Amino acid sequence: MASGRVVALAVICASILFPAGASAQDDFFANKTLKIVVGYPPGSTFDLYARALSRHMGRHLAGHPTVIVQNMPGAGGLNAVKFVAGAAVKDGLTLALSNPQSTTAPLLDPKSANFDPRKFNWLGSLSDDTTVCAFWAKDIRTADDLAKREIVIGATGITGGSAIDGRLLNELFGLRFKIVTGYPGMIEVRLAAERGEVDGQCGLPGSTIKIDLMDQVASGKITVPVQLGLRPNPDLPAVPNVLDRISSPEEKAIFRLVYAPLSYMRPVMAPEGVPADRVASLRAAFSATLVDKIFLAEMAAIKLDVRPVSHEMITSLISEIYDAPKPIVERVQRLLGVEGR
Repeated sequence: MASGRVVALAVICASILFPAGASAQDDFFANKTLKIVVGYPPGSTFDLYARALSRHMGRHLAGHPTVIVQNMPGAGGLNAVKFVAGAAVKDGLTLALSNPQSTTAPLLDPKSANFDPRKFNWLGSLSDDTTVCAFWAKDIRTADDLAKREIVIGATGITGGSAIDGRLLNELFGLRFKIVTGYPGMIEVRLAAERGEVDGQCGLPGSTIKIDLMDQVASGKITVPVQLGLRPNPDLPAVPNVLDRISSPEEKAIFRLVYAPLSYMRPVMAPEGVPADRVASLRAAFSATLVDKIFLAEMAAIKLDVRPVSHEMITSLISEIYDAPKPIVERVQRLLGVEGR
């Protein structure tokens, strides 16, 4: 009889410590600090997304851990991904919100990255996006105007988004973009365009237009004649998507290889090796945060898009990228200027 009471007491205690739907694993996050590493400086768009996520995700994890952001800028966001994939402890307490282009770096420029994004534990992405070309020059109003003369665009470097878009448009459509590199950042390119030093810039996320430049677009000071992505940005319904003007299967494959990552523009991952039950908890909390009304109200107030992309979709697109035929990969490498590096 006494042993029965002991068993009953144990059951009651277990139900108090680990209520229905909870587990000892859920309690792992209690009194812990969860870190989101961002490969860009404070105030960048990636940083803004990470900080908004950090303010709400802890509520949706059992144990309600403190969530902080650590900035680790450098190498176009690669430094942060390499740290989380390599040196970080694989316990589920260190995540990365990465530049989506980092997922193609090991394929296209293996000397720059020694990780395999197919092995990451993706939680999902806060949004998708496209890139756009934006021009301050008054004679560039439509996509057809891009073929009428040599157009000068500013870029940070040869592997920057503006340079990549410019080279791809030259390659696929025979355009004559002249790419001027060496600007410290895209804000400096924008100022150069306002002074007339360059005609404009490419590689600009569509979300940046919405956040910072929509007033100038509405006033006619800036023209956005094209966007580039697998799906058009819903905030730019009148802007033609370059993909719709490509008919060659090979050129479509090139386009998909370069721009598929924009379909998961703000991805969050845990590294390989994190226990599966913790990954499941992190994924559930991430998904719950992205439909949280308080979180969505804050994002709307600061004009940050939330268009959730599942971890399954990210995994599928990355697999597609890495299954690209070797001739397509080699052509993209030549296009990006990383062949033989």
